[in-house]
Amino acid sequence: MNIADTFWSNVDKSGDCWLWTRSTRGYRGYGRFQFDGHYVMAHRVAYILEVGPIPDGYQVDHLCRVRHCVRPSHLEAVTQYVNNMRSESVSAQAARQTQCIHGHDFTQANTYVTPDGRRQCRTCIADRLARHQRRRRAAA
Repeated sequence: MNIADTFWSNVDKSGDCWLWTRSTRGYRGYGRFQFDGHYVMAHRVAYILEVGPIPDGYQVDHLCRVRHCVRPSHLEAVTQYVNNMRSESVSAQAARQTQCIHGHDFTQANTYVTPDGRRQCRTCIADRLARHQRRRRAAA
């Protein structure tokens, strides 16, 4: 049996997502396939077998968001930035925001980036400073 036959014999193709039926342990839900004595991520193998080589510097993203899906039409080679921005992580959600919590646009002119990489609205910073100064003057 060749590598492709061995690989695809471990896939359940009965649903929309083609699910890896072997080990996902230790891989945060990603399938893993043993090849040449070491484990590789199953979705990467599926992509290579059906689409072709993964370009240097690219990752294989699950368009369906199902980590153990290996259906080639659900996989896309993307940069790490694109993959991160598509995720549901807190940092990706924050990066996708176009306005602060008070509705001011995150434009280049209205956005301050803190040393640790967080964005802050300059309008809100100015409003907060003005309120603080008014309270100090009133207390004096």
